[in-house]
Amino acid sequence: MKPVSLCWIDWKISAKGMLLESAARFFMLFLVAACYVAMLLSGGMNRFLSGQWAVTAILRVSVSVEEGQGIAGKAAELPGVRSAAYKDPETSWKEFLAVYPGLESLRTAGGNPLPGYVDIRMRPDRFTEADIRAVEASLRPLPQVESLLSGGEVLSRLLRLKVWVNGFFWAGFGLLCAVVFLALFLQEKTRASLLSMDFGFLEGRGIPAARIAFSRVLGAVLTGALLSLAAAGAVVSCFFILEERLAVIGRVIGPAGEMLTPPFLLPLGLFLLASPLLHGVASLLGWRAAHAGRK
Repeated sequence: MKPVSLCWIDWKISAKGMLLESAARFFMLFLVAACYVAMLLSGGMNRFLSGQWAVTAILRVSVSVEEGQGIAGKAAELPGVRSAAYKDPETSWKEFLAVYPGLESLRTAGGNPLPGYVDIRMRPDRFTEADIRAVEASLRPLPQVESLLSGGEVLSRLLRLKVWVNGFFWAGFGLLCAVVFLALFLQEKTRASLLSMDFGFLEGRGIPAARIAFSRVLGAVLTGALLSLAAAGAVVSCFFILEERLAVIGRVIGPAGEMLTPPFLLPLGLFLLASPLLHGVASLLGWRAAHAGRK
């Protein structure tokens, strides 16, 4: 029997069982890939918090619209800044009335009492205290800036909490991966035990057990590669579809378009590489466990 044909020996002996196992594996890999993609895009709590939290540069009343827009443009170029938008005094006044209706009399008494400001949003991957302080340090010396608001001690506590929450999310993802690997191992062990008589027949015809084990590992790696690619493709497609229908996906997890950028493709490639390798390891360990049980 050729080495290539031995790779698919399990499929030849038990095609129906392998189809059922492959369907279960696809579902498990889809779940792992979905969690992995969501964590990569969102950074855990990073994207949600960076979308809600802002560094606000309050400008002096004498600052013109052109100066305010210029400061916003310079702020947008700072490392770690995702966007910076200038809001003129008129916009500030409308936002103030939306939050505190019924205070229109403050303006009639002496014009617009509110200055313009620059609303600065951090990149999700740079939503750290060090990066926020760096933005403040760049803006504070400007004579047009009256004050800076970023949350102070509340922000520090929030960022510490974010670290713990993100750690909890990654620990949960690691646990999910461990459970999936255990399921793969049990599948391989059970199948190797059920097909032990068939493998014994091959060994009796002069095919070494080591060769059968190696071929099965190679077959598991190839099968795992195909299933992982299919699961990753399905996850990416689902995110694009869901983003069009649920705006909250883009706000909390992130825009699906980022999945096609180099910073994201590299970690996704690691998933496509690691998953087949884990399939091979599960196959080898399952074979050894079943082989040891026959002795």
